Amino acid sequence: MTVFLRDDFARYWRNKNAFDAARDLQGEIFRQVKGRRTLRFELDGKLFFAKVHEGVGWQEIAKNLMTLRMPVLGAGNEWRAINALQQLSVPTMSVAAYGETGHNPAQRFSFLVTDDLSPTVSLETLCAKWSGERPRFEFKRQLISEVARLCRIMHSHGICHRDLYLCHFLLRCAANGSVDQSSSPHLSVIDLHRALLQPAFLSRWIKKDLAGLYFSALDAGLTRTDLLKFMCTYTGLSVRQVLQSDAALWHAIQKKAQKIKHRERNKQEQRLRESVYKASQTVDVLRSRGSLALINKRLWQPALHELIESPDALMQKAQVLKDGDSTTVVSLSLAGREWVIKRYNLKGFWYGASRLLRPSRAWHCWSAAFRLQAAGIDTPQPLLMLEKRWGPFRREAYYVCEQARGTDAKKWLEHEPEPSAQWGVVMNLFEKLFVRLRENRIVHGDMKATNFLICEQPGAGVALQVVDLDACRPEFDRARFRKYFSRDLHRFYANWRHHEAAGKVSQVITKMSRDL
Repeated sequence: MTVFLRDDFARYWRNKNAFDAARDLQGEIFRQVKGRRTLRFELDGKLFFAKVHEGVGWQEIAKNLMTLRMPVLGAGNEWRAINALQQLSVPTMSVAAYGETGHNPAQRFSFLVTDDLSPTVSLETLCAKWSGERPRFEFKRQLISEVARLCRIMHSHGICHRDLYLCHFLLRCAANGSVDQSSSPHLSVIDLHRALLQPAFLSRWIKKDLAGLYFSALDAGLTRTDLLKFMCTYTGLSVRQVLQSDAALWHAIQKKAQKIKHRERNKQEQRLRESVYKASQTVDVLRSRGSLALINKRLWQPALHELIESPDALMQKAQVLKDGDSTTVVSLSLAGREWVIKRYNLKGFWYGASRLLRPSRAWHCWSAAFRLQAAGIDTPQPLLMLEKRWGPFRREAYYVCEQARGTDAKKWLEHEPEPSAQWGVVMNLFEKLFVRLRENRIVHGDMKATNFLICEQPGAGVALQVVDLDACRPEFDRARFRKYFSRDLHRFYANWRHHEAAGKVSQVITKMSRDL
């Protein structure tokens, strides 16, 4: 059994058993997984963070050993890592209390209490704004140099973080969250739960650290010069020496970062599928002999059940927006809200036969709506996906979403007086949209101007909404994505080829094409 209590905690827990006191801690939960919880709590007017470990279990230990990794059994690993960094003068957390007890490694109880470092902001949060709001040049260079310096100190002394992402660097800021870019940055390294001290195959773990850091900075808008600045500070070499002697190392790190990105994208895709197509906190699944319905629980009301029982009867009473061979679109008011229903028709025997075993277009719309929302792109809220079925065979399908409010982009620009400052605002919105589509490898498939709505919100400015998601899909293969995204961009430009706004549109398209 090991217990460390700083003087203030020795007073706080004077009449208590430290392990019982740690078990009973209550506060704001930041993370809770099997066997471990992280929380922030207040004591005597001061804020602290606590990590309480209840034991990892034999299954977790076996899984780590089978993959040739040493299992992390409790808070002791982070306690030792913090002490090691403090000896190297690397800014990190301050330990207020630590304890570990139990001989069984699978059931060992431990806790670690550290001071709250507020006010701080993570570099992940800070750098997320850089794509639209560039920082001061000198401040960015100082920040890059400081991150590289801390990494060099850790790695040169045999300490590997194993979770070296931007979110685990905290920058001191003002109480209101603002950052003074005229002063030197003060960074702290946090979350050392999985850190390795003097590991075997050190170079391997260093590469993993640097690849993780590069992966987390891929969307921070860093230039090639910024990356070279990091490399030179980290290695202590000149640009020429870095490019001549260490080119293979940095190329391997870049390649590994792309693998991490691909793996994370697959995880996100898996989570999306589990939450969108299966019963979850967001979606209800209703199956009957002749249909399958996916329902958005956040919008659903009992009064809307008629949409499942008799959608065609409701559509006959609604306002028709489009009546084509393959698609019928109507607008109706139900349960106090306006909805759009899309029915995907089977236009002929052979067309129907070709769709029997394929996911319906309603299914694709449902998936695309959640995918866009997860990427931070505004689109009408999906309410219902309904497929009529004969066993496994699909027949007609229905997609129901909120009624979008706004003016399509082409009409909006045509009715804006010339010259109009709003043109620039709208083009900036489109540029941000394209950046998010590119980052998430999403192809819209039908970038007509009528599929983008400009919504003027009183007091909130102008917003952009994406509609008509029939052909919207992810393309994770890089070559295929570049092909279809370039096609999207050229289709978008065709809307305004002979319009007054063609110049501004061309600038956006050129920039996006260059960055592919």
